[in-house]
Amino acid sequence: MAIIQINTLGEMQSPSLQVGDFAFYQAVDTSAPINTANNPILIGQITDLGENYIKVESSLDPANIIGFLMYSKSKIVNNSSLNGYYAEVTFRNNDVNHQAEIFAINSEVSQSSK
Repeated sequence: MAIIQINTLGEMQSPSLQVGDFAFYQAVDTSAPINTANNPILIGQITDLGENYIKVESSLDPANIIGFLMYSKSKIVNNSSLNGYYAEVTFRNNDVNHQAEIFAINSEVSQSSK
């Protein structure tokens, strides 16, 4: 497999994204946007990342990767849920021109020690 570079439209703002994560994309179905998130396509494992690009080991043509980019953590390294006693979460809508609505928030937390 080759190393391909995928450029993003702006600066990536995901501090938890790291080398070794798996990149996916989801093409947007403009005729039925509700069906967009049905089948994310695996691009490959991330080998390098910068402010506005990721490099991925993949056999896909980067010209065909259009739509939403997303990633998942490697289960080998990240094999448990969040650990700890206290969590603080901030949700921010950076698009001041459009309202955002959250329908559900879920988490899976394991107590780290007693």
